[in-house]
Amino acid sequence: MLAELLKRYWGYDHFRPSQPEIINAVLEGRDTFAMLPTGGGKSICYQLPALANEGLCLVISPLIALMQDQVTQLQQKGIEAAYLHSGMSQRQIRSVLERAADNSYKLLYIAPERIRTESFLQFAGCFTANLIAVDEAHCISQWGHDFRPAYRKIDVLKEMFPGVPTLALTASATREVQQDIINQLRLKNPHIVLQSVVRSNLFYHVRYTENKPADTVKAFQDTKGSGILYCRSRRRCAESALLLQSNNITAGVYHAGMPKAERDLVQKKWTGSDHMIISATTAFGMGIDKPDVRMVVHYDAPEHPEAYYQEAGRAGRDGADACAVLFYNITDINRLRESASVNFPPEKFIKQVYSSICDYLQLPLGSGDQELRIFDSITFARNFNLEILKTLSAIKLLEQEGLWIWNENTATRTSIQFTTDRNTLEHLAKYEPSLAYVTTNLLRLYGSIFHHPTYINEYEDSKMMRIDKAELDIRLSRLAALGVISYQPAINGGTLFFQHNRVQPGHLSLDTRRINRLRKAFEQRAAEMIAFMENRDKCRNIALAAYFGEKVTQECGKCDVCLKHKQEQDRHSYRDEVRALIRQRKIIALQDISGNFPRIPMSTIIDYIRTLSDERFCSIAPSGVITLIQKDRQT
Repeated sequence: MLAELLKRYWGYDHFRPSQPEIINAVLEGRDTFAMLPTGGGKSICYQLPALANEGLCLVISPLIALMQDQVTQLQQKGIEAAYLHSGMSQRQIRSVLERAADNSYKLLYIAPERIRTESFLQFAGCFTANLIAVDEAHCISQWGHDFRPAYRKIDVLKEMFPGVPTLALTASATREVQQDIINQLRLKNPHIVLQSVVRSNLFYHVRYTENKPADTVKAFQDTKGSGILYCRSRRRCAESALLLQSNNITAGVYHAGMPKAERDLVQKKWTGSDHMIISATTAFGMGIDKPDVRMVVHYDAPEHPEAYYQEAGRAGRDGADACAVLFYNITDINRLRESASVNFPPEKFIKQVYSSICDYLQLPLGSGDQELRIFDSITFARNFNLEILKTLSAIKLLEQEGLWIWNENTATRTSIQFTTDRNTLEHLAKYEPSLAYVTTNLLRLYGSIFHHPTYINEYEDSKMMRIDKAELDIRLSRLAALGVISYQPAINGGTLFFQHNRVQPGHLSLDTRRINRLRKAFEQRAAEMIAFMENRDKCRNIALAAYFGEKVTQECGKCDVCLKHKQEQDRHSYRDEVRALIRQRKIIALQDISGNFPRIPMSTIIDYIRTLSDERFCSIAPSGVITLIQKDRQT
């Protein structure tokens, strides 16, 4: 049955490694912890069991964009799925929860912050849950690289759904983080699946350079196929794409500061191309399954090995050879050494950012709880003349304190649900024909719009209705004001969802002990990243595996360290053979030596002969004849 479901909904003939083991474990009702590498097919491990069993799979996921992508893909496959997050109206949330309680969905994606809300708790008791899947499970660990405090509270689901198995999934976690995940989620005698972090087809190259632009161009010129160039800043993304384009390399730009329509277009072009390069910030790639990426290049050093492993791992998902190149210089090393002070600014600065944001959003004291506000973090920092990177870190730390949920790129879609009856629509046709024209077309285009919130494409719909998109927005707003529809316009850009009422800075209490623990863990990971870059002796696969607690002894043979070792071995080998040839022949022409070593450049052979001459092993005449020195003849 499982193979049949896999073929029917995903079109695959075979499971990927470890998928059957994980799926069978949860179907047997066992709590399971699984660490699969990027591109290992984690989502099928809970989506397929959700279809195989009666009831609903609850999926805990931290990113709105990822939830939306997953739900859209499932719906396109004919699988009923929905999500809940802070960017939705209360009416939309209630409608989804009502349908979930009626057993209308197979999968419900939910942000961890929604689990303890009154609305969720009200309906959850009616859910027929068959599985609790915790995606990006490393977010639960304070020793992990992307700690989310709300993850610490999702163990309440164990009490709400006793006997329902929990599946924790992550792509990267050290041994310490793995155990913390198991403890925090209260997994009972879990079945543990740890797929090796080693990718036999992915080869890592770490290069020190003082000319990143030129070396980046050369890297993509030397490797055919599509690729990703990761940069730390939006400006560098744009500049790097222009640099590649000027060298006849097809390249596009992707970052959170671009309009959603532009991002979607670039992503679509890149996904469908077999040679395009996309220059992007590090958030790009999550949930995007493009198997034929041949190269991932990091223009800037990531902050920790987990980030590097996940981002580099987006290359070579099709199993064919791929390469991950990391360029660094002394600036990267110094930045990593100083990064803790940027990522964990002083308490006074954090409180200053808090007050400034509340002022910026015109939030009065004592208000704000459960409010969603549009928020552009970069514009805010510039308006208040605050250092951007420290400001972004302060916003994230305040999020970890549970004060708000920050989404740098919410990118929600417009959704509508009719909240009136047919009689009202007939009345509308008589007195507001321009509005009735919109409602009539919406009903024709979206059959489900009367029953539950439905996503619409206002750009395409406005063309079909032959009215401007701006005019359609106005009419939808009027319909919402009249109570005819529930209307949630698309949000493109950043948002803050407040989880408290604004307080005076003096009344803002921060858990400084927890922040200090996070800082120490961060400093350790940054030091590990520096050590990984500066490593010149250990195979990159072996070094990465050791970081994640896996013992690997087999060298990959193709990373920069292995190739360097091979070159050294080859050099020593040919030198021994050159020395033996001169000793055997006693007198030999330089051309004859070169003829015996066709793969060694003549210049390299000449340099070595000069070294032997300096060592008084042989002499070299202007004519190019090499003569073994008499002393060596006698030995």
